[in-house]
Amino acid sequence: MTNYFTNCKSEDELKATYKQLVKKYHPDVYGDKGNEILKEIHNQLEKAVKNLNSDYKTMSDYIDADIKETPETKELKKQLLEEAQKYIFVEGALFGLYWENGLRVNNHRNPLTKHNFSGWNIWTLEIAYIKSGFNSCYWSTFTQYKTAKKSIMKGQKGTYITLAVYPKKKQEDEENENETTNTPKVYYKGYTVFNSEQVHEIGTDNGPALTDTKCIEMKKTTKTSEQKTLDLWGQKYQTIA
Repeated sequence: MTNYFTNCKSEDELKATYKQLVKKYHPDVYGDKGNEILKEIHNQLEKAVKNLNSDYKTMSDYIDADIKETPETKELKKQLLEEAQKYIFVEGALFGLYWENGLRVNNHRNPLTKHNFSGWNIWTLEIAYIKSGFNSCYWSTFTQYKTAKKSIMKGQKGTYITLAVYPKKKQEDEENENETTNTPKVYYKGYTVFNSEQVHEIGTDNGPALTDTKCIEMKKTTKTSEQKTLDLWGQKYQTIA
């Protein structure tokens, strides 16, 4: 596998190399294969940036604070997302564009579990945040909101993210793994989160109520199967009893 940023010793060198790579492997120039190459480039770019700039490292402690955004910054982020959506790996492309323009991703977090989202999940949430025009960076699952006496508003769609799970190893498994490979097994668990602006307190108004439904009284039928006609709401439906 090619390491595209091996010789980069500063952020300026990273930016120059990154611009050359994007220009070279852009799908409009390189074809469809360019998307797969750029996906790997963006993965390597994220690691390279974090190695050179500690400010980009994942926060290990929960921080309940937002990044201040001006209306101009929000508009710029929308424009960058439009550009990033030209690529298959939108999250990676958006990371590169933010980094080039000196922007930071919002501090997306779960206030109910005191957890900061990280990895590419934070960029998936950033995309949903921009598209939906949210002002909140709080995200939790349906079950977590339910426990907190809140519910999802009607018609709201969640954002799907993944969690890397490293299963606990038994001693026998560790011995067998050491004999074959040192690469740990990783499983990915998918789940859906909702922004805090998509929920409401249980018991509060949640839009128009469901229309009343008419109930049909069920009657026991005779042992012999026969065809019956039911007059429901002025229309005739034939059913087999």
